[in-house]
Amino acid sequence: AEMLGSVKSQGVRVGYNNKFGARAYVDEVNHRYGPVTAFQQEALHGIFQSDLVQGKTLLEVGCGPMLWPSFLSSRRFSDIVLSDLMEGTRLELEKWLEKSEDAIDWTSRAEEVAALEGYSDTKKGGLEILERARSSIRKVVHCDVLKPGVLPQEHDEAFDVVLSCNCIECAIADHESFRCAVCNVGSLVKPGGLFVLAGLGGPGKFTIADHEFPMANLTDDVVKGAVADAGFKINEYRTENMGAMRQPELFAFVLAAHKVFKRDL
Repeated sequence: AEMLGSVKSQGVRVGYNNKFGARAYVDEVNHRYGPVTAFQQEALHGIFQSDLVQGKTLLEVGCGPMLWPSFLSSRRFSDIVLSDLMEGTRLELEKWLEKSEDAIDWTSRAEEVAALEGYSDTKKGGLEILERARSSIRKVVHCDVLKPGVLPQEHDEAFDVVLSCNCIECAIADHESFRCAVCNVGSLVKPGGLFVLAGLGGPGKFTIADHEFPMANLTDDVVKGAVADAGFKINEYRTENMGAMRQPELFAFVLAAHKVFKRDL
């Protein structure tokens, strides 16, 4: 069955395709969501240096124009596939991979990751991490979390680790669509593989260049329940309240979960 999520979630997707500006999004995240990025970077760094992470291949789903998760994941993986719904964001990623003059500059984020990884010279470390990530990314492809299979048929494969950061809760409008999207994305994890999910919970919306995008008002229970229902056992779950950002009920979360059974669809 085509599990495409609710009509409202379909509308969210149309809004992104029409209104989402990749560079405006990067600016917004850098200026307003610093505490979220700092928490998630640290938590993901911990996961990627732990024994939870095994195997050779990693897919990041719905990466948008953001490259910092690849700076972390490339510490362990030299075969990374990036995917996103929108052509404009995929173009920004390709520009960075090709070292285009007008590519987004990720130097400062790479230096933050270098500090997490213990480089004494973070400038030198940042440059090494930029090159490490660039050489680890195999390709950039289209994805749609509301569609079973998520990836286009010609790119269909299963991965040792599937990572998704701040994507799914922004791609849907309700809890049922979140459960459906987590199930779709989880289907790309090999049996025994790892699903790493980072995001934002609580009531919220974010604004990019004067356009408001809704977020599904997630709770801890909804997140954990969706991951368990998709066939995973949660190994690690960390949250941090983001009340300092003047949204008292907003929280960031990062989880890692092993695939324990093939869900009967």
